[in-house]
Amino acid sequence: MSAPLALIEDGPVADGRVVALRGEIDVGSTPSLREWLARASEGGRRSLVVDLRNVDFMAVSGLYVLCDEQARMARNHARLTILCASPRILQLFDVCRLMDVLRIVPSRAALDGAAWGVEDDRRAERLDAWLDRYSAGAGAEPTPPAAS
Repeated sequence: MSAPLALIEDGPVADGRVVALRGEIDVGSTPSLREWLARASEGGRRSLVVDLRNVDFMAVSGLYVLCDEQARMARNHARLTILCASPRILQLFDVCRLMDVLRIVPSRAALDGAAWGVEDDRRAERLDAWLDRYSAGAGAEPTPPAAS
C-alpha cells in the first residue's frame, strides 16, 4: 500500500481550501486524513474541497472521516465538496448511499463558489440521518450500509 499524501492549498475564496489527496485512504491512514481536514477547515469553520482525483483506493473508513468532517463543518455553514471522477470511488459513495448526502463534483471547473444555501441545509439533514443510522458505537469498526 502506498502512503497517502495531502497537499493543502488555498482555493477559490467561497469554495475554501483544497486538500488534494494522493495514494490510498484506508483504516491506517484515516487518522492522518482526519487531522489534515480539521487543520485545513480551521476546526470546521472554513469550507474545503477534497480532491480525490489521485486517490488509488478508498476504504469505507475514509468515507466516515469525510462525513464526520462535513457534519462538523455544517454547524458553521462551511461546505465540504468532494472532487472525484473515479468510477470506482464514486461507486463506493453510491453503494454507501452518500451521493445525495455529500456534495460531489467531477472537476475543479464544476466548483461554483456559491454561498451556503437551502440545498446545503438539506444535505446536512440527510447527513445527520445517515450518521444516526450507520455510525458504529464507540470503538467499533464502522459498518457500511448494505447495497440494495
